[in-house]
Amino acid sequence: MKFLSAASLLALLALGIVSATTTRLQTTPAERRAPSESVKYQLVTNAITTPVQLIAVPDKSGRSFICDLAGKIFILKNGRLLPRPLIDLGSLLAQKDTAAAMRAVFSIACHPDFAANKKFYACYNAPATDTADKCKLRVSEFTINPRNPDNADISSERVVFEISGSTVGVDDCQIAFGPDGYLYISIGDNGTPMEKREAQQLNSYLGKLLRIDVNKAPYAIPADNPFVNTKNAKAEIWSYGLRRLWRFSFDPVTRELIGADIGDKLEEEIDIIQKGGNYGWPIKEGSHLAVSHPFADTSQFIAPINTYPHLTGICIIGGYMYQGKSLPFLKNKYVFADFNGTLFALTREPNKQWSRQTLTLTNPPAEPMIIYSVDQDQDNEIFVLGVVSTATGSKGVVYKLVKG
Repeated sequence: MKFLSAASLLALLALGIVSATTTRLQTTPAERRAPSESVKYQLVTNAITTPVQLIAVPDKSGRSFICDLAGKIFILKNGRLLPRPLIDLGSLLAQKDTAAAMRAVFSIACHPDFAANKKFYACYNAPATDTADKCKLRVSEFTINPRNPDNADISSERVVFEISGSTVGVDDCQIAFGPDGYLYISIGDNGTPMEKREAQQLNSYLGKLLRIDVNKAPYAIPADNPFVNTKNAKAEIWSYGLRRLWRFSFDPVTRELIGADIGDKLEEEIDIIQKGGNYGWPIKEGSHLAVSHPFADTSQFIAPINTYPHLTGICIIGGYMYQGKSLPFLKNKYVFADFNGTLFALTREPNKQWSRQTLTLTNPPAEPMIIYSVDQDQDNEIFVLGVVSTATGSKGVVYKLVKG
C-alpha cells in the first residue's frame, strides 16, 4: 500500500478534487477482463509544474495547448514543448488568498472556429469583489496575436461569464465546446456543508453543467436549453445534480456527452449527461442514496453507466472515447483514470450495459503518481497528465499512452 507524500497531497487538495480526509493511495483490483494488450507511458515533458489539461488546437498547426494550474498555457508543437508559453494568466489570479486552490486556472478550450478567429477560453479563479468571498469563478475569452500564432496578449481578455460565492474557488471544473458549437461549463458543489449543497436547486449554478453561446456579448442562452422557460431557474443550466464533473468529453461517433462525477465518501461514477438530466447529488452518490431525504422524488435521477467504490479508487478522472490508431484494442472504449494512478477502459456491451476493465501499465512511474487529467491530441491519441512525488519534491509530468 502506497501513501501520498505531503507535497502530492497538497497539490491534490489545491485542485479541490478530493477532501482533506482522503490521504491514502489504494491498490486497485482488476474489475473485469482487461484488454488483451498492455499500455505504457511515453514521457512528453516533465517541465511543467502542475499540468492540469491538454487540448488539441483545431487548426492545421499540429499544436496542443497544455494548461498549468498556476496560469501558464504552454504549447506542444510537433512533440516538443516550446520554451515560451502562449500566455501567462498568473497576474489575473492575484488575490488576498494565496493558496493554490484559489490562485488557479482549471481548464481551457479553443473556439470551434479557432483557425479563423484565433479565440480561446480559460476558466480560472479571479479576485473577489465582495470581501466576504474568497474569489470569483470566471470564464474569459482571449485572442491569439495576429502576427505571432504562438503568442496571446493578456490585454485581449473579454470576460464572458463569472459568478461569486463563498465556495466557488473549489468548484471550478472544466470548459469545452460541444459538437453543437456551444460552450459547456461544469461547476461543482462540494465546498459547503452537506445540508447547504445546491446541486438540486435550479436557481443556483453550483452542481450544474451549463451551456452558453459565446458568439454574443457577453454570451447568449441557446433557445433549446431545457430550463429557459422554467420560473426562477438559471436558463444556462443544461443538467444538474452533479457533485464535481471533473473532465467530460463528447463521443465523436454518438455525440454523447460522457463525464466523470467525483464522489464524496461512497462511490465514483461515470455518467452520460443528458439534456435536463438530474444526477441526484447530494441526495444520491453513485448508486447509493448519500443523504436521508424522505421527501425527495428520486424516481427521475439518471443512473450512472458505471461506478466503483473507494476500495478501487478515490477520485475519478474523466477521459475520452478512444478513436486513435496507436492502440487498436482500445477502439470505441472510454479511457479514463483515477487519481491514484490507475487507468481504466469502459466497454459498451451488446446488451447496452457497460463493463469496466483495469488497463495493464507496463512501466508505471517508480514514485507515486497522481493523475489530474486524461486528454487527447489531434490524432485522438491519449495523454495522461499528473504529478509524481520524488525524493526532492513533486514534479509535473505529461505522458502519451502507447502500446506496452
